[in-house]
Amino acid sequence: MPPRSLRALTVLIVLCSGACATAPGGPQASRDTPETPAPAQVEADPSPTPPASGDPVLEARVEDLLARLSLEDKVGQLMMVGFAGTEVDESVEALVRGRRVGGVCLFKRNIVTGEQVARLNDGLRRLLADAIPPFLALDQEGGNVVRVNDDVVVLPGNMALGATRSPELAYAAGHAQGEDLARLGFNMNLAPVLDVNLNPRNPVIGIRSYGDSVPLVSELGRAFVRGQQDAGLVTVAKHFPGHGATDADSHTALPVMRESREEVLAQMEPFHAVMRDGLDGLMTAHVAVPGLTGDDVPATLHPQVLGGLLRQRLGFQGLVLTDELEMDAIAQRYGVGRAAVMAVNAGADMVLIPWRPEKKTEVYEALLAAAHDGAIARERLDEAVRHILTAKVRRGLFEPPLLLEERLATPPSPEHAEVAHRIARAAVTLLRTDGKHFPLATDARLAVITAEDSLGEAIRARAPHAQVLNVPAYPSKARRSVLRQQARRLALSADVVVVGVINSRQLELVTMAAATGRPVLVVSMGLPYLAELADEARAVLAIYSYQPVATEAAAAALFGEIGTPGRLPVGLSRLAFGHGLDAPRGGGSGALRTERSAR
Repeated sequence: MPPRSLRALTVLIVLCSGACATAPGGPQASRDTPETPAPAQVEADPSPTPPASGDPVLEARVEDLLARLSLEDKVGQLMMVGFAGTEVDESVEALVRGRRVGGVCLFKRNIVTGEQVARLNDGLRRLLADAIPPFLALDQEGGNVVRVNDDVVVLPGNMALGATRSPELAYAAGHAQGEDLARLGFNMNLAPVLDVNLNPRNPVIGIRSYGDSVPLVSELGRAFVRGQQDAGLVTVAKHFPGHGATDADSHTALPVMRESREEVLAQMEPFHAVMRDGLDGLMTAHVAVPGLTGDDVPATLHPQVLGGLLRQRLGFQGLVLTDELEMDAIAQRYGVGRAAVMAVNAGADMVLIPWRPEKKTEVYEALLAAAHDGAIARERLDEAVRHILTAKVRRGLFEPPLLLEERLATPPSPEHAEVAHRIARAAVTLLRTDGKHFPLATDARLAVITAEDSLGEAIRARAPHAQVLNVPAYPSKARRSVLRQQARRLALSADVVVVGVINSRQLELVTMAAATGRPVLVVSMGLPYLAELADEARAVLAIYSYQPVATEAAAAALFGEIGTPGRLPVGLSRLAFGHGLDAPRGGGSGALRTERSAR
């Protein structure tokens, strides 16, 4: 059994016994993790998730709205769509108003600036001013999944939050982001990611996860969701039942969770934890779960996963939205129209079809035909629409928003940007140092080789004479040869070399710089699994993000302006979960002080 699988099973056993840590000597004995309920109780005696509504006034309003909808209106509510372009035109009007869709999801292709997307959202809402208001959604996770870059706080990302171990910062992050997105007219965010990143080779989750500890992901996920929902944003956590132990990307293939039933249930605990707190919605994962179902039907389409486990056993009565049905894991095997019908019958309430126009038509016609001929039972259709309407009423979508110009005239709170800075500073993790070359002296001759421009800029702000070589994150083979020679020449002219690493392509630049005999310090801006492969480095910092707020924190730590309080949120092959070294403050070289207790 792979080590990460053992870790998941250990967590399950621990939780089932009601403890927070393994027995002395066990692989998690050093983790000081929050208490979470036992996944085993999900099977035997599930604590029911709070119902979608305990408010009779809300329920009466939902039933009144539902009774007014035609069959075509109900089918439209099941659709979350996307489109190309940055403004409302005739094609967008025909899609959104013509189909009476339940939601619109915007992507980077739709967003130029904060003001532009605020006006776009306002136009989309006005298309349905006399009907059911749409969800206006996006994926704003922070880290490497950011759709809006201005007029909203840009968070370092989930794994950086995992390194802070702070539920207070997680709540503040969710609340700040929720308020900023609402100001731009969004009423739904498809975040946070609650997958537990148990597989270091996972191609699609990685630093989007809080870490590889079920209790850590549960605690921070609960705090973030509370913050975002307290800010009034419909919150859709993803990707249920879990994508973190897989080794494939559902955009191109069908990932398979190969773990046992018990391990799969353990990985689901973060979702169960936020459900118990009143989570608005979940996004499904296109993953096969044979340990639960005995077959390779994706969870998105599986009645045992959505109807049986999620709805009946876990008692979740919130909104269930599928991931994109145009992904190859679904589209190539089932076709998007058929898959949409299967998903709704399995227990999903909305289907996401953001890309090709003909696929939206295919889905609408398939759903409408199934509703007409009874392939989707009227009771199931009404149940799905009821979940959608409940979320819309509860989060105030029927209330008129503040006037657009009034919202745009009010700048984001400076406190929100400070939340991002606090997270970035608290996440900086010193993985190792030789005790001689870290922190840096400002008068040293510095060379910087980085795949993220902002790291060089942050270092130059402190050492103006530093020489900086910006390299592509994914250089071509021919370009890599040139970069190696440039790195060598730059290193020879310096006393110390700092290399900013995002992926394995930059590791050879570490080797090239170190071969000159100059001391090399590495700043890992991506997955920490990569960081421990930089054997030639004299010191290694992990910051888990290439956002400017994170690289600024890295530069501050390199020059001893701040400490290195972060702790590994994942276990590495040679460094344990919770590892982190405290570095001395103050400019100039200094010796290592202490290693914190690994939590």
